[in-house]
Amino acid sequence: MAQRIKTNIKFYKGLENVADQLYGFVTKTNGSWKGCRETESKKKIVFVDPSIAKDIIPNMLYSCTLMPMRSETGFIAKSATILRFPATIKTICRKNVFVVRITFGNKEIIYDPSSKEKRKNDIQVIAQLLRGRNDLENAIATAEDFIDNAFMVRRLYEQSQGNV
Repeated sequence: MAQRIKTNIKFYKGLENVADQLYGFVTKTNGSWKGCRETESKKKIVFVDPSIAKDIIPNMLYSCTLMPMRSETGFIAKSATILRFPATIKTICRKNVFVVRITFGNKEIIYDPSSKEKRKNDIQVIAQLLRGRNDLENAIATAEDFIDNAFMVRRLYEQSQGNV
């Protein structure tokens, strides 16, 4: 029986004239297989088993069980579970800095009431973005906590600017 390999990997859609084929890459480092980018030099391709392909969202991180191909040129992902990360909300209010930072996994979303960019200064846009994240544990509760913190920070920012 072939050896099963467990690793974390991101899948992408469309490969060489096969538009709906899902694929990713792995490389061997320190004796174990790890997910990697397409630009890595020594890598093997991973295709998703058609029986689980309908549940895969491209460009999301999954915990997978891989089986080697018979030709030994790559792997087939037999099972995949999306990884969800807990969020941490940090509020900074000191001197002239008023910011709410939401971090989860390798992602960071920042609310800054003094920013000119809508993606950084609009509470509802950021809350909607958080609610729609598939890789965020308790996305709805995180969005509500963010809204509470953001309104408090905005109020303190307005007071510091003398706009109250």
